[in-house]
Amino acid sequence: MVRPSLRWLAAVLLVVVPLWASATTAIIYQPQRRDRDVAQDQWPKLFAEVRQQGFDTLVVQWTQYGDAFAAPDEHAWLLQRVRDAHAAGLHIVLGLGSDPAFFTLQDQKKGQDMADYLRTLSRRNAEVAHRWAGDLGGAAIAGWYLPMEIDDVRWNDPKARAQLRDYLVEEQRQLDGIVSRPIYVTSFFAGHMTPDRYADLVEDVQRSGVRTWVQDGAGTQRLEQGARQLYMAAAGRCAQSHAQGFVYELFRQTGSDKAFTATALSPADAGEVLAQRAPCQGDSVFFELRYLPAAGGILQR
Repeated sequence: MVRPSLRWLAAVLLVVVPLWASATTAIIYQPQRRDRDVAQDQWPKLFAEVRQQGFDTLVVQWTQYGDAFAAPDEHAWLLQRVRDAHAAGLHIVLGLGSDPAFFTLQDQKKGQDMADYLRTLSRRNAEVAHRWAGDLGGAAIAGWYLPMEIDDVRWNDPKARAQLRDYLVEEQRQLDGIVSRPIYVTSFFAGHMTPDRYADLVEDVQRSGVRTWVQDGAGTQRLEQGARQLYMAAAGRCAQSHAQGFVYELFRQTGSDKAFTATALSPADAGEVLAQRAPCQGDSVFFELRYLPAAGGILQR
């Protein structure tokens, strides 16, 4: 066996380490089929503007949503958008497969075993990761994102929590075998746990090796500001195990969760949100690209 030289190893570390050696400032992009109507030459300009505004990372929320972006033409379109973002100097955290029925199935399976369903998600994610690693190239992938969103309802049950941990550990194992990069997931709270118990949930996820970004809930407005601050403070205690970062919402929800609609913030309000930074030198992540003032008139909201 030929051993790599220390010089070669140092060069690899210089390429790989920066994303997780220091806090990142990221914008999430949630691909929609209607985005294909945007002129091709608009995308490099938009991503260049995003980079100039201080973002270093694009988180692609999913690369498949049900059957969306699975067909060859849709996959090729999204692949080119990711390449445009990478060419603009953005690191790419690549989301995997999202099941549109994820939350519906959680409701239907309350008190039931979720292990078989989670294994199905894991197999699908492996297929998607292999496809994207082959087409985009592992060097362009700075991280993986699991688009499942961990809530404070389903995973309060000890048995469900154990299955969640097992699932996350398996995702870590299989993705490490495809392209070994940090793995991220988001979580949100809606008052179904105390702040301290919610912080325990976040800590459990972190122990699996998957890094948790906590959504601030300002856009969905499920809780009033004072209550939200209690949950954020509990999940962001720097002296204890804490969230990897926070997701700051750049929208105001105007419809129900089942028929999500939202409006963009005013430029002034968006500026206040964009000035926020996660505690504990964590990652500052913003949702979502189409609600950025720079995307106004380009991406349909």
